[in-house]
Amino acid sequence: MKSFHAATLLVVRLTLFRIAFVALILGTAGCAETGNHAHEIGTVDMANGAVDDQSEIAVNIDRYLRAMEAMGFSGAIIVDAGGKIVLRKGYGLADRQAGHPYTPATVQTHGSITKQMTGAAILLLEFRGHLSVGDTIDEYFDGVPEDRRNVTIHQLMTHSSGLPGSIGRDNEPISAEAFTERAMATPLDFEPGTGYSYSNVGYSLLGIIVERVSGKTYETFLHEELLLPAGLAETGYLLPDWDPERLAVGYQGGERWGRVHQRQWREDGPGWHLRANGGLHTTVDDMHRWLETVRGRGVLPEDAAIRWTTGYVDEGGGDSKYAYGWAVHDAEAGPMVAHNGGNGIFSADFVWLPEQAFFLYIQGNTSVVPAARQRDALLAAAFDPEFEMPPLVSGSNTAKLETAKAREGQYWLDEGSITLEADDTRLIAMLSGQNALDLMLGHGEDQRNRFDGLNRRAMEMVRKLEAGREDAMKGMVGVEEDAVARARSMLNVIERGGELKSLTLVGSIANVPGSRFADYGPWTTFVRAEFDQLIQMWSVLWHEDGTYRGTAIGPSSDVPSLILVPIGDDRYTGVRREPPWDTADIQFVDGCLVAADLQACRAP
Repeated sequence: MKSFHAATLLVVRLTLFRIAFVALILGTAGCAETGNHAHEIGTVDMANGAVDDQSEIAVNIDRYLRAMEAMGFSGAIIVDAGGKIVLRKGYGLADRQAGHPYTPATVQTHGSITKQMTGAAILLLEFRGHLSVGDTIDEYFDGVPEDRRNVTIHQLMTHSSGLPGSIGRDNEPISAEAFTERAMATPLDFEPGTGYSYSNVGYSLLGIIVERVSGKTYETFLHEELLLPAGLAETGYLLPDWDPERLAVGYQGGERWGRVHQRQWREDGPGWHLRANGGLHTTVDDMHRWLETVRGRGVLPEDAAIRWTTGYVDEGGGDSKYAYGWAVHDAEAGPMVAHNGGNGIFSADFVWLPEQAFFLYIQGNTSVVPAARQRDALLAAAFDPEFEMPPLVSGSNTAKLETAKAREGQYWLDEGSITLEADDTRLIAMLSGQNALDLMLGHGEDQRNRFDGLNRRAMEMVRKLEAGREDAMKGMVGVEEDAVARARSMLNVIERGGELKSLTLVGSIANVPGSRFADYGPWTTFVRAEFDQLIQMWSVLWHEDGTYRGTAIGPSSDVPSLILVPIGDDRYTGVRREPPWDTADIQFVDGCLVAADLQACRAP
């Protein structure tokens, strides 16, 4: 969201949001108390989920999420304003095939929000005198290589150890021993303590330290020493033993993905590529209970909670700093303590504004409208009287999944294409090619000329990166020494992606206010990177003067697109997936997609 690394590569590791870099993690600067608010149920009965219609914040957030629900959002949210719950509600379906609604009691993974719980576990062990955050890892692991022998627990918690983001797939059922051996053998990204790089590896090592110091498994220690004392009986990997029907099913690009624990977990939970850095499951109610611990009113004493939520290491974007499992940031609404997470399908976000006495937690089970990407809009809905709401589209009650599936495929223009994927009865229209972007998004002549120039610069850079050249960004940044470092960062992305098959230009757009990259520069150029077993979307970000600012690495679905909501047999309302919420009337005629200024047809 707002932690952009202006000097080096901006990398968002998106198997969606295990947020392996935190351009999509907001943070705060501290955790000042705002008074002794008792967190109570609001003026309406929240037992089964409701909106306090006396709260403008609640009404506005609910209005926004109802619009997102029409576009495909499914999940739940809880909002606490001024010390009482004003919104507690589910949207959409937790299981489309079974018809189970998503409710506040639905359970799902919250991804990298797990990190704050690992951070709390370390601080609790320190408070009890069992370790210190200043300890080096060679006190807890044998055979630590010389180059990382002096890595501290503090550095693991603040992503300043130099360890890489990941060393394997989340669903690999790897043991602690095998994981540790691999982590110790993997080259460091930088000398410990000299930089910042979001590292899931570091947090998994912290989980192993928790086990070795406490004599309990990671989940057992959390369950017995942190979660149950805080009233969180619904949070964990397996120990809560939920009714299976309460577990949300994940949906990726409209297709059923399933549940996380069905993805090659070990008998006692996930393998160590995921354990302690992500994957804990929870409910919105449990995360509201967790807020009391964050406020220093739980198992952790207040001074430990303050250390827990204090930013230490600059994430690279100015005032956003990483704490012990949190990002901290001075937002427009005041200091913010926050973290989000996800795995490309499930995602979640925890946001606390202590000076505003405001808290929200949202989670969801679809990649089409991810919960973890709603933060800016939710805060604007809550606090900005000029926030432009997305359109509230009333979809057809008679639309059928079979119709949407039959319309899937690639539709061609003279230049460019539109790829349709079904998401239940809706269609996701993904745009490719500058002509498709210009026509569908209404670009004027001046914009088109600008985008032609940016596209040429992006492809010049990309072709040099394909050739492995460290001068790929020469002349594109302000300091030539920095250009080499930037190119090396992108070359590392390519190396870790596997065998590179192609880099293809998608096109450029303007970053309008409220859009995902609006704070990072006025324009984005999209490049599709296809590897042998992976497809990424590179969002190349530009300064006002046309110089390079950074690249966000995301999934292939991170492309300019519209959600087509069915309103009749052959008619749809297309809504852009982010501000300015452009809409288009779309029809299907003789196998072609027809809008005001374009006609795209399947290949004969």
